[in-house]
Amino acid sequence: MKLLDIFRTQDGLVRHDQALEIGMSPATIGRRVGAGEWLEVHPRVYREASHVPSSRSTLRAAALWAGDGATLIGEAGASWWNITDRVPETVALAVGPHGGHSPPRGVRTVRRAVEARVKVDGVWVEQRSATALEAATSLGLVEGARLLDRALQQQRVGLAGIRATLEHMGQRHGVVLARRLVELAEGGARSEAERDALRSLTRAGLRGWTPNLAVDLPGFGRVVIDIAFPAHRIAIEVDGWAFHRDVDRFRRDGLRQNEVVIGGWRVIRVTWYDLQETPGYLADAVRRAIAAGLAA
Repeated sequence: MKLLDIFRTQDGLVRHDQALEIGMSPATIGRRVGAGEWLEVHPRVYREASHVPSSRSTLRAAALWAGDGATLIGEAGASWWNITDRVPETVALAVGPHGGHSPPRGVRTVRRAVEARVKVDGVWVEQRSATALEAATSLGLVEGARLLDRALQQQRVGLAGIRATLEHMGQRHGVVLARRLVELAEGGARSEAERDALRSLTRAGLRGWTPNLAVDLPGFGRVVIDIAFPAHRIAIEVDGWAFHRDVDRFRRDGLRQNEVVIGGWRVIRVTWYDLQETPGYLADAVRRAIAAGLAA
C-alpha cells in the first residue's frame, strides 16, 4: 500500500509502524514531522497537515494509537456506527483486562474484554446494540433516552439486540439505568408518562380530571382521551418515545386529534421527554387553558 492510499483510507492519518512497513525510514518520518508536513496527533500517530480534522479522524486517531487489540466503545463507538453525530470529548477504548498504556489526552482506556466486536472501515468497534446501550447509559436518563429512541426509530438497532445486551451486562456500572432505558424502549415510556402526568396534576392541586375518558365523536366513532377535563373540554394527550409511533399510528393520531378538536375540545399534548425535563409545564398549561376558556 502506498502512503497516499493509507491517507485516503485512514482519514489523513498514518501510524509510525505503517510508515515503516511501506519503506519509510525513521529519519524520513522525523523530517516530515519536523517540517510540519505531518502533525503528531497522538504518540506515533500522524495526520497529514493539509487534511482537515474531522470527528471521524478523531475517533480513528485514538484507535490507531491503541492498536488492533483495542475496541471503540460507548459514545465513541456509537459515533463510529453513526448512531449519534456527536463525538465525546474523551474517546473510550476497551483494551482487554490486562492491556493498555497510559492514554494520551482525549483518550480513555477501559480494562475489560469485549465479547462481540466488528471491524468497520478499518476500526474495531463494539457490536452495535451494545454500543448504543452503553452510550445511552453514559449520557444519563433523558439524553440517553433520546439516543436510544432515535436509534430504534431509525432501525439502527433493534429491541432484541439491546435486550440481549442488557442480559450480558451483569453488574457492570450503569446496569440500573440501562435496565430502565430498556423497559422504556419496550413500551414503558408511555405508561410512565401517563403516571407522571397524573402525579403532576395531583401535586398542582388540579381537580376535575378523568383518565381514559371515552368520547363518541359524530362521524368518527369512539375515542379515548388520555386525561380529560370534561367541564372545560380540555383533552390531554400523552406520548411516550417517538419509536413507538410508526407512520401509520402517527397518521391515525393526527386524524384522531383533528376530530377531538372539531368536537369542541382543546388539546394539550405532552411527551415523556416534556414530563421529565419540565415537570411543571403540564399543570401550567392546563391552568392557562382553563383561564382562556373562562375568559372566552
